[in-house]
Amino acid sequence: MTKTAYIASSWFNPEQTAHMNAGVAAIKANPTVDIENSYLPLSHQYKNLDTMEHPELLSDSEWQMATFNGDVQGINNTDLVIAMYDPQLKNSDPGVLWEVGYAYGIRKPVILVLPDDNETPVNLMPAIGVTAVIKMADLASYNFNFPNYEVYQGKAF
Repeated sequence: MTKTAYIASSWFNPEQTAHMNAGVAAIKANPTVDIENSYLPLSHQYKNLDTMEHPELLSDSEWQMATFNGDVQGINNTDLVIAMYDPQLKNSDPGVLWEVGYAYGIRKPVILVLPDDNETPVNLMPAIGVTAVIKMADLASYNFNFPNYEVYQGKAF
């Protein structure tokens, strides 16, 4: 049995992109995730337009609405959310945190994935408002078929 996942992540700087790429590779290796039917926002760009090649899209209200609605549908139509998140201020992304909060609000399991070397305290809301917080090293072997609630073990603020 496998689960479909909405894969929340950031790609706005090289560290975020590296965290996302490592996470996607680990998810592809995880036998409990149906990667083919999962939703990675970058793979579902509106009209297949790339914002890196077309930065003017970021100011386009049609693109904004279509991207927002597509991502919300991606969360709604998958079994759970895997959120790759780096709490360092330079890498923290409010979009990922919004996706986590929305998934919590509609009672989807959420697994928050932190960098292996993370020592940055995590805000209390995402730290406690998820099903589990794991390290990147655990992502490939985590059992997404039965994501148990686990209390966050780390410093929160």
